[in-house]
Amino acid sequence: MGLFGLFEKKEKKKSHVPEYDARLIPKFHHEHKVLVSHIGKIQEAMDEGALGTGKVKKLLKSLKMELLGHFMEEDIKLYWYLKEYYKEDVGALSILKSFEESIKEIQKDVLHFFDYYSRDDVPLDEEFGKKFAEIVEELSIRITSEEENLYTLYLE
Repeated sequence: MGLFGLFEKKEKKKSHVPEYDARLIPKFHHEHKVLVSHIGKIQEAMDEGALGTGKVKKLLKSLKMELLGHFMEEDIKLYWYLKEYYKEDVGALSILKSFEESIKEIQKDVLHFFDYYSRDDVPLDEEFGKKFAEIVEELSIRITSEEENLYTLYLE
C-alpha cells in the first residue's frame, strides 16, 4: 500500500444499471394481468351502480398504487437496462427513446386521472365513467405496446 492509499489506483465505480433478470418480463406479464383484473373490478362495481358508495374510490386507490409500483419498476429496471444495452445502436436507441416518450405521456395522463378521481372531494359521475373508459383504452395500448415491442427487446 502506498502512503495512506493516496497513490493507489482508484477502483472504477460500478454502474447502477440493473442487471439482466430472466424473471422480469414474466413478472411484468403477471402484473399486467393483475392490473386488468383491478380494472375489471372497477368496471363491475360501476355496472352494479356503486359509484357513490365509496367502493369504486377504494378500488381506484388500490389500482393507482399497483400502477405506480409497476411504472416505477419498469422505469428503473426495464428502461434503464434497455438504454444501456442499446447505447451503441443508434437506430434501436432512437426507437426506444421515442417509445419511452410515448409511454411517459400515457403514464402522465393515467396518473393525472387517478390523482384527480381518487380524491375524496371529487364525485364519481357520468364524466368519470367516460374518462375511465378513455384511461382503460390508454392502458390497453400501453400494455399491448410493451408486450409486443418493448419486452421483446429485453435481452441478456
